[in-house]
Amino acid sequence: MNTLNTSLKHFAHEHDDLVAFHAMYLVLAFLSAGFFNLGAFGLLVVAHMALDWFKYREKHGMTRRQTIEGIVRESLVDVTLLMVGIVFSLYLHHSVGGVASVSGLMRAEITIIRMAALLVPKLKILHHFLKIVAHLHHYLDTVHPQHRKGWSGLDQMCFYFCGLSLFLIVFAAPLMSIDFDTVKHILSEELIPWRI
Repeated sequence: MNTLNTSLKHFAHEHDDLVAFHAMYLVLAFLSAGFFNLGAFGLLVVAHMALDWFKYREKHGMTRRQTIEGIVRESLVDVTLLMVGIVFSLYLHHSVGGVASVSGLMRAEITIIRMAALLVPKLKILHHFLKIVAHLHHYLDTVHPQHRKGWSGLDQMCFYFCGLSLFLIVFAAPLMSIDFDTVKHILSEELIPWRI
C-alpha cells in the first residue's frame, strides 16, 4: 500500500512532463467530446459556476453582486462557446430544410463542419474544467484578475456573441422557415445530457 501511495504521488508530481499522459489526455478528450452532447458540457459549466459561487461567496466572503460578477467573469468564455455550439448544432442539423435538401457530398461536408464546430467548444470547456479540478486549491484561493474592474474587449465580444447566439436560437424557426417542434426536437437532442 505504501508503494502504491508513493507511485501515485510521484505520478501526480511528474504527470505534466510525461508525453504519454498528454497523448492519453488528448485521446480521452476527443472521445468525450465526440460521445457526449452539448448538454453534458453545459453541466460542466454549471458545476464550474457552482464552484465559483462557493469560492466567491463562502471562501472569500463577497457580496451577492460581487459573487455574480465573479461567476460571470470566470464562466463567460465557456458560456459563449456553449451558446455558439448550440447555434451551430441547430442551424447545421441534418433534419433542417436547407441541409436536408442538398446533395450527399455537400451534406457530408456540412456534417464535418458541424462536427468540428461542436468539437471545439466541447474540448475547450472540458479542458478548462479539468484544469480547474486539477488545481482546485489554487483556483479556490485566487480571485479573477479583472474582478471589480472594467470589462475587457474579450468580455465585451463574448457578451456580443452570447446575445447574437440567443437571438439566433430564439428566432431559429422563422429564420430557417421550419416549425417550432423541429427546433424543440433538435435542442432537446443536443441539450438533454442523457440523450447521447
